[in-house]
This record gives sequence, C-alpha cells and structure tokens, in this order.
Amino acid sequence: MLASLGLPADAAEHLAARAALLDGTYREVAARLPANARISADGDGRLHFAALEPEAEPASLVALRSAVNAMLPRVDLPEVLLEVFSWTGADQAFTSVTGGEARLKDLPVTIAALLVAHGCNVGFTPVVGGADALKYGRLSHVDQTYLRLETYRAANAALIDAQASIPLARAWGGGLVAFVDGMRFVVPVPSVYARPNPKFFGRRGGATWLNLINDQAAGLGGKVVAGTPRDSLYVLDVLYDRDGGRRPEMVVTDTASYSDIVFGLLTLAGFAYAPQLADLPDQKLWRIDRSADYGAFNDAARGRVDLERIERN
Repeated sequence: MLASLGLPADAAEHLAARAALLDGTYREVAARLPANARISADGDGRLHFAALEPEAEPASLVALRSAVNAMLPRVDLPEVLLEVFSWTGADQAFTSVTGGEARLKDLPVTIAALLVAHGCNVGFTPVVGGADALKYGRLSHVDQTYLRLETYRAANAALIDAQASIPLARAWGGGLVAFVDGMRFVVPVPSVYARPNPKFFGRRGGATWLNLINDQAAGLGGKVVAGTPRDSLYVLDVLYDRDGGRRPEMVVTDTASYSDIVFGLLTLAGFAYAPQLADLPDQKLWRIDRSADYGAFNDAARGRVDLERIERN
C-alpha cells in the first residue's frame, strides 16, 4: 500500500516533509498578505475577507452572448443526442448484454429516445412513435438488453474523451482540477437508495447524487448516496471510481464535503485538497512550530499539531 501511494515506510520522514511544506506555505502567504487589501485580521487574530464586488460585463461579452444565442439552433433533445453520437461514437458503447455483434437497425434512434425517457423521467409513452425504432416493444427490448450501468459508463467515457479534445475545453484546463459536490433529491417512493434526513427532506426520504466534474466541464462520474450523510465520506469513492478522464491532481469541494479525516486521506492518496471553507473567521488554523513568526497568522494559527502523537498512532 505504501509503495502504491508513493509514501515512505518511516512516518517521521513523511511528517517532516509535511511540516516543512506547512511552514513554507505560512511564510509565503504571510509575506503576500500586506499587499492584499481585501484580507485583514482583527484584534483576536480572526481573518476576514472583504466581499468581492461584481464587475460590469464588457460590451464584447454582451455581443458574444447575443451572437452565440443567435447561432444556436432550435432542436429537440433527441436530435441533440443523435448529433453528439455522430461526433463521438458514444452510441457504440451500448452493446447487447448477450455479447452478440449484430446491431439493430436504427439502434442510435432507440437509444436516444430511451435516454430522453429516463433522463427526463417521463417513461416510454412520450417517446413512442410510428417508426420501427420507436415502437413500444423495441424500446422495451433495447432498454432491457442494451442500457445498463457498464454501458452507461462506457458511453460517458467516450463523451469525456471527446470533450477533452475540444480546443476551448483545453483552454479551460488540463483536466487535472476537479470539483465534487452533491445534489439532494426527495425520493417520494420506497427505495433502497432513500433514507430520512429531517434537515433536508422533512419527514420524507431522499438521496444525494454526488458528482465529480473536472475543469474541462466534463462529468467524470458520480455516486448515489442514500440519505445525506456527510458528503466527505464518499469523496474518495467517487475519485477512484471514475467513468473516464485523467486522474485529478487537485480536488475542490464546498464546506459540506470537508473534514480533517478526509483532508488527511486525500493528502495520503496524493491529491491536493482545496475545500472552500465557509465562516473563515471562525476557522482554527494549526501550526507545528510554536516559536515560528507567521506575521498576521500568529494569532489565527492557535492550534498546535503534535507530530509525535500522530507518529505513535
């Protein structure tokens, strides 16, 4: 396990490296702090960030938005899916559960209709049509034979690769920064994925869709979490069970996905963890060297990290 994670056998060696990194980071940020008028420290050493004011949209952005909106065609959702299939070949990922090579005629049309039916949660009736590819029996057969978890994941991998090849997506980033966040849904019917949580669902049950999106705007994967235990408990699951794409180097989350344990686990696993913490003035910062001078952080860094205790455990 240590070799696969690139960690030394001696814990003290690893802790010394982390201590040096923490000390260097404190000093680097403290040196930049005087030049940043938006960050201040009060008499109790609590850090405060001034709110960012919105910038006015430049005329060029307004013109670009109007031009793009004018170029967007008015098409139905199934047509969009068929167009994307033609670019990416994602429909080829939907193979028969029997392993047969033969493909049904107009299979992409049936798959597009089923994706709309499931994605919009409307059932088969709105997508049934007169064409053979859209008849109820054909839809039911393809749904049971071609659409399953492994084919969805293979199709998503094709979409991720195609997105990474777009010049604009490459300009956004290299796919090495990813954001993990959860969307909560009330589940009104009995389900193995639904659990009670009065804070979010009242008296009803619900589930959380924990989603992983990279800096190229591609969804790398996700996980259904029953109820809403802390999202942080499942961040590593989502990172290691991706449908495709490059392994992220930096992981960004909101406060709900943060805990000290997860911070440590992600660091040991080789990820740079960047939770966006709310209520910054109430956060307790930690230091290892009590005598170090960290400038404005001297009072804020009032927590003491005991390296010997960490090493013993």
